[in-house]
Amino acid sequence: MSMNRPDETAFHAWVDGELAPERAAEVGQWLSEHPAEAARVAALQAQCAGLRALRAEVLDEPVPPRLRRALRRPPPQWRWPHALAAGVMLCLGMGLGYGLGDRAPGASPQADALTRLPVFVREAAAAHAVYVPEQRHPVEVAAQQQAHLVQWLSKRLGVRLKVPALDAQGFHLVGGRLLPGEAGQARAQFMYQDAAGTRVTLYVSVLAREDRAAAAPVAFQWTGDESARGFYWIDGRQGYAVSAALPRERLHALAEAIYHQLG
Repeated sequence: MSMNRPDETAFHAWVDGELAPERAAEVGQWLSEHPAEAARVAALQAQCAGLRALRAEVLDEPVPPRLRRALRRPPPQWRWPHALAAGVMLCLGMGLGYGLGDRAPGASPQADALTRLPVFVREAAAAHAVYVPEQRHPVEVAAQQQAHLVQWLSKRLGVRLKVPALDAQGFHLVGGRLLPGEAGQARAQFMYQDAAGTRVTLYVSVLAREDRAAAAPVAFQWTGDESARGFYWIDGRQGYAVSAALPRERLHALAEAIYHQLG
């Protein structure tokens, strides 16, 4: 018998990997039985991955020696004037931050570049970061059911999809999955893997007219930062993004092979 619906705290802890293995398995099983909730939780995972990607270079840095020394110092003895001053400074800081808008003056070039990318490219980067490390469930429908996978995703996206073959480039199809996009739009992700275990994802989106105008140009564009390495392009109504931890030249060859087969 299926367990009761987990609460929001359990969902967020599951997304963050903070549940005990037994409880995590229970939540995962419940989500597998409730596709609508699974899509919502997958969107939370993608959002978290995107936020981590914005500051990946900081998260991976070692703790500076001066901070390690500071952590060993005894905590300061706070008095109410100190607390009052801290509260005033916090309020001022929040007010100034709100007034300055979304972009802080010290924002990194990587963060700025990521926010300038089309929405579907940012979605593709987040989905790639979430599902490529997954070992047990990297895809929703395996390659053995390719015909069903293509038919299902084509129906959900409202366009006729085609799965490129990359065997000549050394990659075999693992499978694919349905993903939520902006404003509840359906997206598709196809995953490939080579003999060394390197994974490549192809993200497919159907763009609204205003999105197509905002996301131009159509030609191949390279997203060269570590959080969103890949190529993307727009062909008619559809936007494509190919992502992988591969050298630029090899990834470009894969993107070209995909482009020609889709064309």
